Amino acid sequence: MPDLFEPKTMIAAIEQLPAARTFLRETFFPNEQTHDTRQIEVDVVTGGRKLAPYVSPVQEGVVMKKLGSRTDTIRLPYIKMKYDISAVEAARRAPGENPYSAKTPSERAQEILGRRLVEGMTSIARTVEVQAAQALVTGKVTALGKDGEGIDWTVEVDFGRDPVLTETKIAGEYWSVDTINPFDDLRTWSMATRKTGGYNPTEVVMGSDALTAFMNNPNVQALMDTRRFNADQVDMETFAGQGVAYVGSAEGMNIYHYLEWYEDPSTGTLTEMVPKNAVVMGAKNTRNTVHYGAIVDMEFDPRAIERKIFPKSWVQEDPSVRWLLLQSSPLATLSEPDSVFVAYPVA
Repeated sequence: MPDLFEPKTMIAAIEQLPAARTFLRETFFPNEQTHDTRQIEVDVVTGGRKLAPYVSPVQEGVVMKKLGSRTDTIRLPYIKMKYDISAVEAARRAPGENPYSAKTPSERAQEILGRRLVEGMTSIARTVEVQAAQALVTGKVTALGKDGEGIDWTVEVDFGRDPVLTETKIAGEYWSVDTINPFDDLRTWSMATRKTGGYNPTEVVMGSDALTAFMNNPNVQALMDTRRFNADQVDMETFAGQGVAYVGSAEGMNIYHYLEWYEDPSTGTLTEMVPKNAVVMGAKNTRNTVHYGAIVDMEFDPRAIERKIFPKSWVQEDPSVRWLLLQSSPLATLSEPDSVFVAYPVA
C-alpha cells in the first residue's frame, strides 16, 4: 500500500482532488504553463492593424515591423504554507466520527492530511484569483511577503495596459443619472477595446454598486421591458457557491455580478475581488496565462518534473508533530493587457 505521506503519493492525490473553481481566472486567463526556472520571460503583445502592402511583382517585399510587443523578465512570487498534525489531534475522535470508531491515530492523521491538502489548494487557488483580479482591475499584480529575516517586501508586476482602457466617471455621468444610458457606455468601451487591443469583449463583470446602478437605470429597465435585454439563465453550476450570478446579455456580451471577498494580507480586512463600483470588460480567447515557476526544494527536481503545487511531509520527534508543507509559485499574467477595459461608472 502506498505511503500517503510521500510527496509522489500526495502529488497524485492533488491531481485527483477537484480543483477550486475560480471565476476570474477561468474566464479571463484560459491558459496555464509550468516552468523549471524561478524566472520567466513573458511576451506582452499589443494589437496592430497594419495592411498588407501593395508592391509591383518585380519589386522586393516590404519589411514589416513587428506588432507592438515587449519581453518582460519576471521572477515569480513564491508561496510556502505549513500545517501541523499533532499526535494529540490524531489520537482524538474527529467531529462527526462514530464514538465507537476503531480508527487508529495513523488513519486519522491521513484523513487530516487530506483535509489540509484541500484547504491549502483552496488558499493557493484564492491567491491566484486575487492576482487575476488585480491584473484585470489595475493592470498590475502586487505580491506582499516577508524575506528570510522577517522584513516586509513588495513586488509589483506592471503589464502596461493602455491608459485609454480605463475610465472613471464624474458627477453627472454616473449610471445613477436617468439621462445616462449604460448601454451606450458598454458599446463605447467595447469599441475602444477592439480598437486598442484587437479583441472583441464578450464578458462583463460588475461590482455590487455598479450592478445596482445598472439595473435601476430607466434605460436598462426599458430594454428589459421590451425583451431586448436577454436575462435568460445560463449554466452557472460550474461556479456555484462562488458569488457569481448571471445577469443577462446585451450588446453581444454576457453580464455577470461577482461578489467574492478575500482577506487583505496588509490590513486583515475583507476586500471585494472586483471593487463594488467597478466594471470589468474583456475577452475569453486571449493569451493571458497563469504561469507556475520552479519549486525550490531539495526533494524536488524541476528538470525532471514541473508542478503547479508541490507537497511534502515529515515528522518532528519532540514534540511529536507531523508537518505538511505546500509550495507553489504562481503568477496570473496579462500577456495581452489591452484585451481588458475597466470603468468606474458610480462613485
